[in-house]
Amino acid sequence: MMPLRDILKNKLLLQENFNTNEGSMDDWPFWQFEENIKIANSIIEEKEKARKKEEETQKQQMPNMNPSQYTSGISGMMNKFKK
Repeated sequence: MMPLRDILKNKLLLQENFNTNEGSMDDWPFWQFEENIKIANSIIEEKEKARKKEEETQKQQMPNMNPSQYTSGISGMMNKFKK
């Protein structure tokens, strides 16, 4: 792997998620760039944890969706119409 690949990846991460400009990132001292990457990674990680927590909450609130229950219900309704 190229040594600059990680730097490019981090620049693209900042551009994509935080609308930063590559020209302004080039003007940052390296320590500031590293700190911004750490902060961005922690923000993204927090958002991911919140999304997963919300997903789990939604799963717990939804009833168990068993497809066989629906197909048996539909076949029962179809029998009523055939008569």
